[in-house]
Amino acid sequence: MTWLFRSEYFKLFLALGILGTLAGLMFYAQYQADKEENEYQANRAQNPTAERVSVDNYELKEVDDFNRLRWKLSAKSGIFEKDKKIHLTDICMQYFDGEKVKMKVIAPTGLANETNRQVELTSSDKQKVVAEGEEGKSRLETSRLELTKKNGFKATGGVNIVWSGVAKVTGDYATGVFGKKELEDLKIIGNTHAIIQ
Repeated sequence: MTWLFRSEYFKLFLALGILGTLAGLMFYAQYQADKEENEYQANRAQNPTAERVSVDNYELKEVDDFNRLRWKLSAKSGIFEKDKKIHLTDICMQYFDGEKVKMKVIAPTGLANETNRQVELTSSDKQKVVAEGEEGKSRLETSRLELTKKNGFKATGGVNIVWSGVAKVTGDYATGVFGKKELEDLKIIGNTHAIIQ
């Protein structure tokens, strides 16, 4: 009987048996993985996860190094997306100097990012993006307004700026800061026209 275990045929059958067992285990593992994937997809179709979350009366704020309110954004509604952007409607932003509101920005739609506090406001067919200083001393109208850290902004899509009793200026785009004196470090670029009053 020992000759049987030592023969070349036995070794061949043993190797083929091990190979067949491994191949069978691999096919069974693939079958189980496919079965679980199909069950997961069927369960997901019956119970979809929320990829978008909507909230009413959304607010976002930024504070300075001394924990004083720099600006506050309020929107009628906000829809959170997976990319951490929030789609906003009926937006009102207030820029503060201490307790006092220095600038107010109104826009029909926009995007906000809670992580980096960047805000992009956009106009609609009926309403421009409007930034207005206290008591109407200065006013900026534009199609798109990007707001960055430390009250900086970039206005694009045509810009109209009015300083009451001083001047009216138009241009392709503008950059600047909403500061204590309302519009500061203002640069108006491209097809610029001014009317001095």
